[in-house]
Amino acid sequence: MKLLSLTLALAGALSAADAPRTFTGVITDTLCGAGHAMMKAQSDASCVKLCVKGSGQYALFDGQNVFKLSDQKTPAKFAAQKVKVVGTYDEKAKTIKVSSIEPVSQ
Repeated sequence: MKLLSLTLALAGALSAADAPRTFTGVITDTLCGAGHAMMKAQSDASCVKLCVKGSGQYALFDGQNVFKLSDQKTPAKFAAQKVKVVGTYDEKAKTIKVSSIEPVSQ
């Protein structure tokens, strides 16, 4: 009986770890992260798009951490904007597997 309870508890914990979460932050890129000081003559949105055209990837900056995003198309229309990203976080890949992205009304 104890083994069954332990197995069910473990299964519940594992499924909770895979449950989608909501992350709030600003769409950025993996090169600049929190700041876009490298391209002072450009807006933050332009900087994000230019960095992604280079070797950067779209990411989410939540005020402390920069998370890579699995979806590299949808974030383009939200560059440098505050958004809500729903998805699961893959700790190993340091990436949010994106289910949806929507702007945060301010």
